[in-house]
Amino acid sequence: EVIVKPKRLGSYLVIGDWGWDENAHGNLKSRHCQQLVADAMHQEFESLGDVQFVINVGDSFYPDGVANKSDAQWELKWRQVYSSRVRSVPWYSVYGNHDLHADPCACSDDLAVCAQVNDDENNLAYFFMPNHSWYRHHAEMDLEVIALDLNYYQWGNQTCPHTNCPDACR
Repeated sequence: EVIVKPKRLGSYLVIGDWGWDENAHGNLKSRHCQQLVADAMHQEFESLGDVQFVINVGDSFYPDGVANKSDAQWELKWRQVYSSRVRSVPWYSVYGNHDLHADPCACSDDLAVCAQVNDDENNLAYFFMPNHSWYRHHAEMDLEVIALDLNYYQWGNQTCPHTNCPDACR
């Protein structure tokens, strides 16, 4: 009997809670561990050859997130760590609680002020996150990506006290 292996429709990588900061992670003196993960992602990306996107489950920028799209952390903590090849596909993202501390999004319902929200899947300079919770159908992979922001359930005690607007955040 011949077993026919089904053709893979595509692949994706998943990462979360990856943000390293020299002040927040004092027991780690460098981003060496983060770089090892980034390098392994690059190798796997090349090996697979059909990565369609990266799923990023949040806590990307320790300790307090990014304040806007021009925040230097985008360059220092993401673009300089993950290869241009790994960043050549959309990074489907949601906020982690640490990502919201300095983000104006915690203090406003206006998505236009959010530092990580980006609804242009072709703008690979930033993560793809069109809203706090969202979905994207990939018919070619027979797959639907559903991104749920569950920070709402811990905002009162875990997130809001660390923002510039604790009362408005609550």
